[in-house]
Amino acid sequence: MEETAQNNFLGTEKVGKLMKMFAIPCVLSLIIQSLYNLVDQIYIGHCNTLGTAGNAATGIVYPLTIVALGIGLWIGDGCAACMSLNQGQGNTKGTARSVGTALFYGVAASVVLMIICFCLKDKILIAIGAQGDILAKSSEYANFIIGGFLFFTLACVLNPIIRADGSPKFAMLAMAIGAIINIALDPLFIFGLNMGMTGAALATFLGQLITFVLHVAYLFKSKTFKLKIADFIPSKEIGHILKFGISSLLTQLAIVIISIVNNILLFKFSAGSGYDTAITQGVVTVAFKVFGIVVSIAIGIASGAQPVIGYNYGAKKYDRVKKTLLYMMIATVIVGVIATIIFEAFPEVFIYIFGNGGEGVDQEAYKQFTCLTFRIYLGFILFTCVVKNLAIFFQAIGSPIKATLISMTRDVILLVPLSIILANVGGIQALLWSAPISDIVGFALALGLTLHVLVVMKKKASIEAEQVVDTAQIKESRQGIVITLARQHGASGREIGKLLAEKLGVPYYNKDLTLLTAQESGLSQEYVRDVEDGKMQKIETLYIGLDPTDKARQAQEKVLKNIADKGSCVIVGRAADKVLADYNPLRIFIHAPLEYRVERIMLKYGDSKEKAEEFAIKSDKRRAKYYELITGCKWGESSNYDLTVDSSIGVENAVAVIMEFINKR
Repeated sequence: MEETAQNNFLGTEKVGKLMKMFAIPCVLSLIIQSLYNLVDQIYIGHCNTLGTAGNAATGIVYPLTIVALGIGLWIGDGCAACMSLNQGQGNTKGTARSVGTALFYGVAASVVLMIICFCLKDKILIAIGAQGDILAKSSEYANFIIGGFLFFTLACVLNPIIRADGSPKFAMLAMAIGAIINIALDPLFIFGLNMGMTGAALATFLGQLITFVLHVAYLFKSKTFKLKIADFIPSKEIGHILKFGISSLLTQLAIVIISIVNNILLFKFSAGSGYDTAITQGVVTVAFKVFGIVVSIAIGIASGAQPVIGYNYGAKKYDRVKKTLLYMMIATVIVGVIATIIFEAFPEVFIYIFGNGGEGVDQEAYKQFTCLTFRIYLGFILFTCVVKNLAIFFQAIGSPIKATLISMTRDVILLVPLSIILANVGGIQALLWSAPISDIVGFALALGLTLHVLVVMKKKASIEAEQVVDTAQIKESRQGIVITLARQHGASGREIGKLLAEKLGVPYYNKDLTLLTAQESGLSQEYVRDVEDGKMQKIETLYIGLDPTDKARQAQEKVLKNIADKGSCVIVGRAADKVLADYNPLRIFIHAPLEYRVERIMLKYGDSKEKAEEFAIKSDKRRAKYYELITGCKWGESSNYDLTVDSSIGVENAVAVIMEFINKR
């Protein structure tokens, strides 16, 4: 079957080929995004009237840009998640309403941000660490940057929406065209028309405008929704959007905090360091952007490896997991080593790339601090790349808590407080050591956790060496009714579903749905199971930028529809009654008195009465939460089902009731 072949592809194709297939597009996409933040620095640095002060000014304005980006991704990623849920339910109107709501609030948020930034512009820039010439250049640069927040933020809202609509290539192309326009216009405006900081900002503004126009044009040919004026009326959907997208906002806010702290500390301690503030802020800004390019390549490699690792871990093919991890690490180490060699041996190259500092700058001091910054601050970038890779690795094998811990340790828990402490103790040069120390500690933590996982995988492999690897496939069936069965915990739902399928002579799906979803998504069975149980929340994407929870839900919806396409069947749980609404399923809810369910749980698992009751209540709460998340409806409410059955009458009697209902229906 086509689906099975596609799924098995991740488990049979050569790992090297899979890595190239998945990693290269990820790397290119992330590099394009990073170029937007880097290209201005190159041209500004080569302009004698701008130089380091100009680059410092872009570093001052940078946090404002990231706030706009964070708001856009908050709404856009949240909307994309809502779209996925609506698409799974076949709810085209709901999808359009989500998009319209997102655009309305995207406009509102960006306009409010623009007004605040324009009204308090200089006060904000001074608070971030701008003074004198840097303040003047920051203020000049900020005019067009802030003026473009409407277009920039809305493009950030629309980009994930377009990807969720099934057009990732268009989303990437629109971003790339904007970046290319920015690159082309920078030299014309800065040098040709002698527009200085205004020219650099205007080039960025026009690039973002074109990107925005392309994104808006896409709305007229969208695949899964068609917008109407009524869709732009604000709705309660914004609550779900903001909840789903919060991790994207927090990720960007972490970058804002790091950037602001650096700028303030550099301004405060530059005077006593022997370096001008323009030099320290300008050079660190450039280093921060170069750092972003290198790390983007590493994250792209890991993102490409993620589906391969997840699939094979879920299929218990641990040798392929280790091999993929090895390939991922080799590629990452090569990138990290090359970057480290350049930073340590040839830091002067960045003086040629980003200019010699401009007029009135102490050339020797500028060169000295550039070399110092790249050699110290970026000296352990190899470790940073490995940390980011291993965070994504843990996400792929179903350990989001460890993934978030690894990434947060380096970026937030260590880097920010270390920067403040070291700057106050030893000044600017001590501050530069905050990054390598954070890299070393973060690397040690990530390595320790990874070695432990490898040991666990080795034990699992030895235990399962003589066992048959779990596999699942969608079974052939006959035309007929699709039956979805939701149930309270301990109400014999699985037994009823299995017996019903036997009597009808149709396939029965329950636990094998987890494996089918794992195969489809490339995530581990453990991770998918936790998603189904309602244990996974959007917060696990914090500081990593991936979204495996939505991926698992989308994969499960696809699996359910593929099953329904085969014909009659019985499906237990997974909010299948709503996901398969277009198939007109028979929707059944199995319930029973709590006392009856507690007795069955005690009998089956040997639990005490108190523990069994607690387990039943908690399990039902998780199921209700998952059902509401997927469908927006209340789990167990009789109006959502065609038939509700009290299973305390016994399994066979319950099945007889259902059979009689089917015959009469």
